[in-house]
Amino acid sequence: MLSCTGIHKQYGGFVAVDDISLSVEGGHILGIAGPNGAGKTTLFDVLSGFQKADAGRVELGGRDITSLPAHRRARLGLARTFQSPLVPTDLTVGETLDVARVAHSPKLDRDAIEKARALVHFDAADRQKAGPLDTLGRRKLLLTCLLMREPTVLLLDEPCSGLLQDEIDEMDGIIRKVTSETGMAVIVVEHRLELLFAVAETVLVMDAGKGIAVGPPTEVFEQPIVRAAYFEAPEAA
Repeated sequence: MLSCTGIHKQYGGFVAVDDISLSVEGGHILGIAGPNGAGKTTLFDVLSGFQKADAGRVELGGRDITSLPAHRRARLGLARTFQSPLVPTDLTVGETLDVARVAHSPKLDRDAIEKARALVHFDAADRQKAGPLDTLGRRKLLLTCLLMREPTVLLLDEPCSGLLQDEIDEMDGIIRKVTSETGMAVIVVEHRLELLFAVAETVLVMDAGKGIAVGPPTEVFEQPIVRAAYFEAPEAA
């Protein structure tokens, strides 16, 4: 569903992403892990079209989308969440969902809202203001807005940030359900490794912009190069 080859992105002399290649098929979940500053979010920015790569190629469903902006990638079926779940604070839940519904071309019917709500177990009342929702509620609202458009690829940037353990368990179930019931390809950037162990068939570990390991999570996180980059604090001078 989604692949990239040789992605390179730098800002001045700082290399944020250095020759990253990956691919994920429909119905599968790829996890991306790494310490802060590893380049994970920058890679998402390049994949979703918010940043232009300095080198490399991005394909969606076999189509070259490297030069396409974010809104055109979205129309082709690429959906993306962000680390901070920002919602329109002055709108109700129902109004927010309706805005997302009518913004789609062609306009979606209301059944699309209920179908997406069911996928993420989002049961907040339509009349409730979106702003006061807790973190999990805001994440569910945004996921509902995305899923009613039936994307083929979903990029989740730290979906468990700010969640408690029981909420992480619920997000685990949501990601599994969305993947299995829709057949979409999912890529998850996450610091909470328990989520990646639970949902990802394959994990790519990044450090300083480079991919340092890829494979099943039970194997990848035991590799010495990964433990040194991700788990072990540097020795004091």
